Amino acid sequence: MDERQHYYINGIGIISPQKTFEHDQFLQEICAYESNVLTCIIPSFKTYISPGQLRRLSRMHRIGLTAATMCLRDANVQVPDGIITASGYGFLEETEKFLTEMLERNEKQLTPTYFIQGTYNALAGLIALSTKCLGYNNTYVSKGFAFENALHDVMLQLSENSTSNFLVGSSDEAAKVLYAIGMRAQYYKVENIPNLKLFDSQTTGTIQGEGSAFFMVSGAPSATTWCAIKDLQMVYTPQHEGEFNLALTSFLEVNKIKLSEIDVWVSGASGNIEHDHLLHHLEKTVLQQTPQIRFKHLCGEYCTAVSFGLWIGASILKKQSIPDILKVSTPEFSLEKIETVLIVNQYLNRNYSFVLLKK
Repeated sequence: MDERQHYYINGIGIISPQKTFEHDQFLQEICAYESNVLTCIIPSFKTYISPGQLRRLSRMHRIGLTAATMCLRDANVQVPDGIITASGYGFLEETEKFLTEMLERNEKQLTPTYFIQGTYNALAGLIALSTKCLGYNNTYVSKGFAFENALHDVMLQLSENSTSNFLVGSSDEAAKVLYAIGMRAQYYKVENIPNLKLFDSQTTGTIQGEGSAFFMVSGAPSATTWCAIKDLQMVYTPQHEGEFNLALTSFLEVNKIKLSEIDVWVSGASGNIEHDHLLHHLEKTVLQQTPQIRFKHLCGEYCTAVSFGLWIGASILKKQSIPDILKVSTPEFSLEKIETVLIVNQYLNRNYSFVLLKK
């Protein structure tokens, strides 16, 4: 990306397993879970969705539409110029209902609602209908790179027209069928572990999470700007620590950022000792002197969990504070002013991404 081009986050709406929908609070009240599945804490839907529309929507569509509406209100934008959504697997609960009904009814007299709400782009279409947006509309379903691809798309769009306002977001649910598949693939921990003690565990597997986060991104700042996205890079299946470290240092060099200029880095460690080894290597080498924070003990692991990390980074830059629940003990946090945040995320030790944020 052109180093002169910045992409400004002018509004955020997020619903997660923590109370993140109130912007005046930044993880002041932490929700603890004793099970290995974290589900969203939801606000009053009636505040954001009309009663007539509310009763026709599934749980995850309500969450996604509410998060998008929160973002629009936060940015003071009524109709975005385009909508880009991301999802790792789409709406599996609705898909499961549709397939179950096919079997039970022998493929006759099926309810169309389950099929319609189970499609990947259902949320993007729902938001467009609700806001009467006739502009660009796209959905990315690419598992661990879904949100990064959506974010990259909006950066390309704004490179052509920097004055536009794009609504970009993600939505993934903690579906039972996905948990069952994940357990067979050993993605989740066999033993039950409290989420706040996730990083004390030295076993394989992680905990399942879910969430929906939307961001109003523009090429121009506004009165509601949270921070600026300077650049983004994806790295697929790095073969060893040296290759991954080189990818990070090259990313920083392209953006003319020194390691000493990074005030804090947001680690996408998941609590899985097999999947986190490259991030653990970073904290012992390249980023050894950079204060580290982690977030997946608060939201769980899912394909688009990096969107929760983006909210964390944007909140730190806007509020100039770091909640203790995020901090990793070393090195010590003694920051007077936070200017630059680096997000380093991983998903299943396959999908790695760097996101550079500036105040």
